[in-house]
Amino acid sequence: MSILKNHYFTVDSLMEEVHQKCENLLLYCAYNRKVKNCGDIFELIKTYEGYCCAFNYAALNDDGDISKFTKDEDIEYYEDPSGEAVQPNERIIVTSESGRGSGLSVIFNVEPEDYPVWSSTPYFGAKILLSDPNDYPEITVLYKLISLRESIDIKVEPMLFQCENDIRYVAPEKRGCWFHNEAFLEHTDRYSYETCKTECKMQRFLESCGCIPYKYPREKTTPVCEFKNLQCLQNTTAYRFERQRPCIPVCYMECRDKRYSITSDLTPFVPELFSSNITNGRNISELSALQVYFAKSSCNTYNLMLLMDFNHFIATYGGIFTLSFGASILTLCELVYLFVSFLLSKFR
Repeated sequence: MSILKNHYFTVDSLMEEVHQKCENLLLYCAYNRKVKNCGDIFELIKTYEGYCCAFNYAALNDDGDISKFTKDEDIEYYEDPSGEAVQPNERIIVTSESGRGSGLSVIFNVEPEDYPVWSSTPYFGAKILLSDPNDYPEITVLYKLISLRESIDIKVEPMLFQCENDIRYVAPEKRGCWFHNEAFLEHTDRYSYETCKTECKMQRFLESCGCIPYKYPREKTTPVCEFKNLQCLQNTTAYRFERQRPCIPVCYMECRDKRYSITSDLTPFVPELFSSNITNGRNISELSALQVYFAKSSCNTYNLMLLMDFNHFIATYGGIFTLSFGASILTLCELVYLFVSFLLSKFR
């Protein structure tokens, strides 16, 4: 450890050095059948698995930085229809297409010779993580594994959860959710349940060990845990439920959110399906292919609405009372007035 420190290596910088570089891993990229420079649509980020090459990521990064790629005229970008967006973000890519041939297509160069003999990974290949682009990939993540000379098709089916603005008048603890601009987090101005849980874990590590694991996005002034902190991190993880305190703010679900489910097909990698410019001079036995796309052009949407409030209650049951008994609220007030007047006159 002292040797690493003498060469100005930290756990964070060391892990960034030993991971496979994105420019070596990604040989070919296409989006909606249009070839793209992989460096233009992928970036290096931190996840619960360590450093990963990410596509369409717009969540936490070091120092809260959300870098923006150069806008591509061939690509559609997301615009928040809810009006809750607190800052414009042109980095979230969208598509109106579905089916095979649409979406993202990638060829990986796995480089199995770079795997150390002591690696705990029981296979050579890649781990594909799928999550909401607005969330740090840790709490709600789907994943698939792909090995050498395999091609995987991942079909994504989204579910949308919408919420009417009238719900804002209901207390958060009763409705059980936050709007994106309603609760405030330390590392982002867009609330999400996953980010809230991640920040809560980071705070627990910081309070218990005085540092946070390297895999979490952080500010420059926040210390990263070194090897000497491993025992503390293990104890904090092992007993987190016993020592758990409520998160601040309380991590409710999002009132407006997206969820995803996936299915996949695994087939042998067929180099003839790709241009010879990609595979020439490459060891075919070390290549793998990935396609990710929407399974169909429609999805299920669930809407949270306020069925009844106090005004609706008065209007509804006041009308029923009037219809049934030929009376109204005014009649009730008159009866109360007459009753009180009778009592006052009786006791004079």
